[in-house]
Amino acid sequence: MNAQSTIYKSRIFLVTGANTGIGKETVLGLAKAGATIIAVCRDRSKGEVAVAELKKATASKSIHLFTADLTSMADMKTLHSDVKDKFGYINVLINNAGAIFGERRTTEEGLELTFATNHLNYFIMSHLFLDLLKKGAAESNEPSRIINVASEAHRNVRLETLDWHSENTPYKPFNAYSLSKLANILLTQELSAKLNPAEITVNCLHPGVVRTGFGTQEPWGFIGRIFNLFRPFFLSPAKGARTSLYLATDSSLSQTTGRYFKGCREVQPSLLASNERMAKNLWETSCRLTGLEL
Repeated sequence: MNAQSTIYKSRIFLVTGANTGIGKETVLGLAKAGATIIAVCRDRSKGEVAVAELKKATASKSIHLFTADLTSMADMKTLHSDVKDKFGYINVLINNAGAIFGERRTTEEGLELTFATNHLNYFIMSHLFLDLLKKGAAESNEPSRIINVASEAHRNVRLETLDWHSENTPYKPFNAYSLSKLANILLTQELSAKLNPAEITVNCLHPGVVRTGFGTQEPWGFIGRIFNLFRPFFLSPAKGARTSLYLATDSSLSQTTGRYFKGCREVQPSLLASNERMAKNLWETSCRLTGLEL
């Protein structure tokens, strides 16, 4: 982070998936800048270990652990209530948590797990925390920010589709993941169009192909073996967090919204990321499944 980021020392950042990989490195970078961080993890014991390590590495007393299952709306509502009670507002929401699954699974609500984890998670968190983000904008007299960690994997989706749950096509892990990452970009653009940029901006990013534990516990088959073979050549989590930190802290981006970034630079996503029919259907499907609407 550069000198411009020092103005964010008084800001409150919420980071999901904060106990490992890119999320943990994002918290580390923010803590070094003196920020207050809400670190959201699914597993409390793993979260406690990670936060203890981060506090030791940065001497920060402003990293706060919260736990939530981000495939559960009830958990996300409780998270919102707890954050509201403790802090009253946030300035930046970094939707970072994500996963890939080697076989088709569903949540308790019957939703395909990749779609629920990687997209509906972002959709619900963004909606639930709008009130706290608006309060954060008023508190700092500057727009709050929503940052969605997407992926260049979205370019793997070559044809228009509305099969968000992988119900009508054979389930392939990377295809389902790629579609969920395209959904992240479509969501970013839809939210940016619906929100007042003077209050909240919304941007998304590709972090790079990062050397984390992502996907290592899943039966990926041949693709998984290739992925693991090349894992030593991937970016470190610290380098993978750079663009997230850039979008979260750089003052030159205070008016930037609805954009896609890679390597701390704006780039154009695929043509399907501007597909109006897919965007409209994704929004309507997400509202119907969650009962949420702006």
